[in-house]
Amino acid sequence: MFRMSFCSGTGRASRVAALALLASISMAGCAEKDEPAQPAADTGPRDFLVVVNRPNNLQLVDLEQRKVVNTCKLPGDFGPGTVAMSPDHRTAYVLTNRFENIYGVDVDSCEIRFSARQSQGDERVKSISSIAVSPDGSEVYTHQNPTRLLIDRYEVQPARIAVFDTSAGLDAKPVRTFPAPRQVTIMATGADGTLYMGGRDIFAMNMQTGAVTMALPSQSVGDPLESLRDSLTVWPVGAINNEMVRMYSAAQFEDASQDMETAEWVWGFERVDLTSGATEARVFGPLEVVLFSGMARPGDPNQFYGVLTQLKRFDVAQRKELGSVDLDHSYYCINFSTDGSEIYLAGTFNDIAVYDADTLEKLGNIELPGGDMSLANTRVFSRTL
Repeated sequence: MFRMSFCSGTGRASRVAALALLASISMAGCAEKDEPAQPAADTGPRDFLVVVNRPNNLQLVDLEQRKVVNTCKLPGDFGPGTVAMSPDHRTAYVLTNRFENIYGVDVDSCEIRFSARQSQGDERVKSISSIAVSPDGSEVYTHQNPTRLLIDRYEVQPARIAVFDTSAGLDAKPVRTFPAPRQVTIMATGADGTLYMGGRDIFAMNMQTGAVTMALPSQSVGDPLESLRDSLTVWPVGAINNEMVRMYSAAQFEDASQDMETAEWVWGFERVDLTSGATEARVFGPLEVVLFSGMARPGDPNQFYGVLTQLKRFDVAQRKELGSVDLDHSYYCINFSTDGSEIYLAGTFNDIAVYDADTLEKLGNIELPGGDMSLANTRVFSRTL
């Protein structure tokens, strides 16, 4: 939920505010680093997870030990807590402070090396979970929804993509911007540098020219045998499979009369292969309960898992459910270990539930210091400590 701010500075007041912001960033990145847990004796590559929770903490979790090994306190307020990782998995770029600011945080030292305040002057900017990093790590992208806050009215401005240089330090400004479709809520970058944007449809943007094409139609499909697709596109998941994926629900009709009495309600997914750019939309099972996020099991794209109040496993080819377990509470965001053997459920409260991907047996919980994760996503990766 957004809280409106009508404060804008000019002249000396603006400069003083900027200095105060930089001071708070420095303090948050250095002085407020929590003591990390002791690492395991094995220093080889293993799986880690990063996630943000309230009041505004970036957590680094060792998944082998199933415990938090570092907590970094971020400046400003929480929300949404969306994280995109640098290619070397050392820097987390976090969208936070009520959907407005970006911080690049060293996940090991908690040093803040990059920051960008998207709202400037009388223009307030919100980004809804839409942040991505270029394949070489040199740029970070956000989808901006700007509004001018005038004395007697608000003026909604055209949506745009903002490009930031990740080496720009603690007061980064966009190096270029491009007009963008509205209602974009998640993004990912392809191996060739293409930016994929998930909104009413999935769009592709050339990050040098700003040219936009439709990568995969969703609500623009126009199939008389299918209702408009409904996608809850909040959590960027699928990076561990090198893909961008989101679920949709729809009614499939027997004929063009679109009789709802005989319609079949289904779950499907839309995915972009971030290596090749290939796209796919496919039904994977019946719509029986609400699910918030889902993704394929690493190494086996025919197994698709979804989560909210239950954890479900589907056979994509047969379009049927293979297993289901009730959860202790709702979990919004799903992820996997890099080998596909374990499932990590996050979002909602301040615990990460761990499940066996074969049996759906619960293996444990990882408690996070602080409060709930709310809408935050998780990123899983393998590296040395």
